[in-house]
Amino acid sequence: MKLLGEDFTGGLMRRGYWPSNPTGLWYSLAVAVVLMVLHQVLQGVFVLIFMLLFKMTPGVTPSVTKAALVSIFPASLIVAGLAYWLAGLRGGVPAEVLNLRWPRLSLIGWLLLVIGFMLAMYAAIMAIVLIFHIDVSQYTPGSHGESPKSGSAGAVKEAMFDISNTPWLFALVFPSIAIGAPLAEELIFRGQLFSALSQTRLGVAGTTLVTAAMWSLLHVTEPWLSIGLIFVMGLIFGWMMWRFGSLWLTVACHGIWNGFYALVIFFHLGGAT
Repeated sequence: MKLLGEDFTGGLMRRGYWPSNPTGLWYSLAVAVVLMVLHQVLQGVFVLIFMLLFKMTPGVTPSVTKAALVSIFPASLIVAGLAYWLAGLRGGVPAEVLNLRWPRLSLIGWLLLVIGFMLAMYAAIMAIVLIFHIDVSQYTPGSHGESPKSGSAGAVKEAMFDISNTPWLFALVFPSIAIGAPLAEELIFRGQLFSALSQTRLGVAGTTLVTAAMWSLLHVTEPWLSIGLIFVMGLIFGWMMWRFGSLWLTVACHGIWNGFYALVIFFHLGGAT
């Protein structure tokens, strides 16, 4: 295990997470709500700014949706900074409250975890598709973001298919998808809130279920298949927190998953092939 890093010592079922959050449950819940609301408000402000700065071609996806995706990145950076500051109030140490311990992993250890996470997610997709006899084409937009005949494939997915035909716009959106959204969402759901809930009777297992459910419900505009996969991802991230005790792992895996999927759309399904 030394080849993989010190945090792999003891196998995959050794607990490495011990929450430290003196701020209290209700304070942490309030922080999570404030951060989610603030993110939406900031995103709306940046949408107006980007709509004024860039003349976006309407296309299939409305310009406001495209601007909203670009706006995720700056809004998320502000929310991340505020999350760090709020975690330091009421006697909290931000790095401990938010579980920002850098994992003691080698490069090989990092690669093994990321690859394992990706394989687990694709296994979950295959299982859901086979068990529920799902026609994947019903959840796949047209090359320019057109909704499939069965209905919407999800606002974000359809927007990404449309955006993939405009390289400069994709370049603006990519940081939001691969960095902004993962950073803000992980800080909200697996940061201070996760620490507070796991110190209650819920424990880490119950907290994993609750935060995964809350996170998936945040994406209610997406098809139920996407919501289900987000819930599964939340369960995996909860296990990562329990096993390694580092938010950086969930942020990295979340960002790589989003970024990989966005690049697949851009290079293989969009007009920029």
